[in-house]
Amino acid sequence: MFPALAIAILIELLAPSTIPGLPFWVLLPFGMALVVAGFRLVSASKVTLDKYEQPSLPGTPTTCLVTDGPFKYSRNPNYLGAISIAVGLGLAVNSLWFLAIAIVCMIVLEVWMIRPEERYLRQRFGHEYEEYTRNTRRWL
Repeated sequence: MFPALAIAILIELLAPSTIPGLPFWVLLPFGMALVVAGFRLVSASKVTLDKYEQPSLPGTPTTCLVTDGPFKYSRNPNYLGAISIAVGLGLAVNSLWFLAIAIVCMIVLEVWMIRPEERYLRQRFGHEYEEYTRNTRRWL
């Protein structure tokens, strides 16, 4: 996610863009609120995973299914937090490029990270994971 933000910064420097129709005084506080919420969500996710001694790095084997803390509301709170940070930065700096990169990242995360992780968790935890997916949304 964060390399993608670097790309957004580079594109913004080469071809500046703005979000039409909304004044800066509306975009900045709303964007910063999303950035703060995103960082808090990522942090809360990490704390919850650490509580259960589970890895936070994608692709690392897990020994238990974590379903409380932010995982009670989203199956992917780390990714949701990262996307919130990207969208918030886009609003705060009034850049369509950041918003476009956030959309691309959501698609990339969905295809190359979330779906493989879900297959792994379904195989690893079976019925317990199926029940979790019925009660908790993928994103929000």
